[in-house]
Amino acid sequence: MKSVHKRIFILLMSVLILVTSGVFLKSFQSGTKEAAPKPSPPAAQQESVPEASVPEPEPPLSPAPEPPQDGVVIDHPLPEDPILTNGPWATAHFLMDEYACDCAGYCDGWPAAMDPELLEKIEALRCFFDQPIIITSGVRCERRNAEVGGIENSWHLSGHAADLYCPGMSCDEVAAAARGLGLGVIEYPDQQFDHCEIWH
Repeated sequence: MKSVHKRIFILLMSVLILVTSGVFLKSFQSGTKEAAPKPSPPAAQQESVPEASVPEPEPPLSPAPEPPQDGVVIDHPLPEDPILTNGPWATAHFLMDEYACDCAGYCDGWPAAMDPELLEKIEALRCFFDQPIIITSGVRCERRNAEVGGIENSWHLSGHAADLYCPGMSCDEVAAAARGLGLGVIEYPDQQFDHCEIWH
């Protein structure tokens, strides 16, 4: 009987040692896994932020041009918003051709030169409204003047008058501004234009 007890005792001890060893090994393996350094996640790439562009300083303004001498038409640079883009300029916003006689070939378009002071005052009128002004009649030859019913001694014949209108503005508004600039004005509200003239 002693040998049976001895065998059971040895068997139990063996099982106990095996179980204890298994538990020990398992805890040892899990401990080493926790102790092992975890690989760090890849560093997040920083988004490249574009550098704020610094505007270049604007060049200094050029001095204002001297006023023209009497009888001289200034050769202005091309304006930023021209409606027409060919031909010599009378002023910053008007071509000389806009003032030419619109006859059917009775003259070369220039029976007289346009008065430079009139041209500058019409330019000032355009700048006052800051929008286009349409010239419907500038200088006229005698035949064209008769065709349109102009008076015999019309200021158009000598280049001292122009008929015009400003889209979106009444004849009264244009006439008042033109008079303020020193122009003589005859209003034609039924035909929706103003006759502007300068006397010498």
